[in-house]
Amino acid sequence: MTTSVQETDRRGHERIRLSPMHTPVMVQSVDDLSVEGWQGHAYDISETGVRIELDEPVDVGREVALHLELPGQTTRTFVAGEVVWVNDDQDDPGPRRMALRFTDFLSEGDRARLLAFLGVSARRAAA
Repeated sequence: MTTSVQETDRRGHERIRLSPMHTPVMVQSVDDLSVEGWQGHAYDISETGVRIELDEPVDVGREVALHLELPGQTTRTFVAGEVVWVNDDQDDPGPRRMALRFTDFLSEGDRARLLAFLGVSARRAAA
């Protein structure tokens, strides 16, 4: 029996749900970091990616810089990523949901902050 792609979860890491109104993000195009960018919110996150919502869609395949304000942390986390999917305007008539795959971290401290956050969240969810 074959399994369709829709029935298979291809994620390699567990996603942690976030409170969107308390998890702001700023996304900038890597092509032009001088442009202010787009502000939005994150919905869930894992070691390898994040689902966000922005007022305007960003093209699939575009490389972006992402500034995350993770709950309970006082320092922003900076990540480079690539847009892997965007809901169309029929699914999202207002702000657009999309997913980013992380490709790099600005520093090892940024990576460590994300992993520490995920570890704390995973323990709380299991309790």
